[in-house]
Amino acid sequence: MERILEPYAVVRGRRLVGQADDYDGWRLNQRTPAVGDIGTLLDVLTAPGVADWYIVESSDANGTTVWLGDFLADELEAVQTA
Repeated sequence: MERILEPYAVVRGRRLVGQADDYDGWRLNQRTPAVGDIGTLLDVLTAPGVADWYIVESSDANGTTVWLGDFLADELEAVQTA
């Protein structure tokens, strides 16, 4: 199956299926991700027989990480960049 989202793509949170703690596995979030947040897809975790997980980071204007989380593909959508 071809992956639609590739590393370094700009993505937007489309929906969240987990609880707030589910998105803070890295234990560094300043706040919980929200629908509509923009981030950069850093990596795709794959394993046979398991859905891919997408690692996304959202940063503020100074480049400080606001949150870093693991998402399923249907929680994200690609953002068109100019």
